[in-house]
Amino acid sequence: ILERGKLVVGTGSTNPPWHYEDENGELIGFDIEMAKLLARGLFALTDEQLANREEWSQRLEFVIEASDARIPNLVSDKIDIVCQFMTVNPGRALEVEFTIPYYREAVALLLPADAPESSAADLTGKGARIAILENAFAVDLVQDGVADAEVSTFDSVANSILALDSGRVDATAIDLSTAQFKALQSPDTYKVSTDSWSPQTYAFAVKPGDQRWLN
Repeated sequence: ILERGKLVVGTGSTNPPWHYEDENGELIGFDIEMAKLLARGLFALTDEQLANREEWSQRLEFVIEASDARIPNLVSDKIDIVCQFMTVNPGRALEVEFTIPYYREAVALLLPADAPESSAADLTGKGARIAILENAFAVDLVQDGVADAEVSTFDSVANSILALDSGRVDATAIDLSTAQFKALQSPDTYKVSTDSWSPQTYAFAVKPGDQRWLN
């Protein structure tokens, strides 16, 4: 990476506040800032360079990928590192190496602002329809909070929220931070459940085999 002179980071573009596009189509968000900090450390960028897109983009390239492409792109060397709200879990740890976590997260429900229910507990026992980002643990993750939920999975967080907007589901199970962000941006449209569950950590993911790079 140092010889190449550029860090290639896999990330997303549809999940604020983690990674999304501003009104000019530029990537912004917490994951984007974390990647910039890594590039600053690798290439000794100054704060001024980090604030100037023309400067940092010479040293940092983002590859937009779906959530299910994170590990395949990493192990096939299409990217150097994943910075994409990636939860550390044992199954993934068999395929990739995780850095020290940079965020502590939980699962919460995003609900319509006018919904009579305000929590996972309120929805339990009602056969609630709940959307979530597709992954191997999606159904279990939702049902850890709402045991009898009817779970629908989607290929992006944005599409799971669209399912809520269209009335196809009663709630969307997403990161607590994302739910809080959406409710803050649109308080007349959304509210956040008063309870959350399944604490988890986010970390960068790197291809196994290079301990120096991992460190």
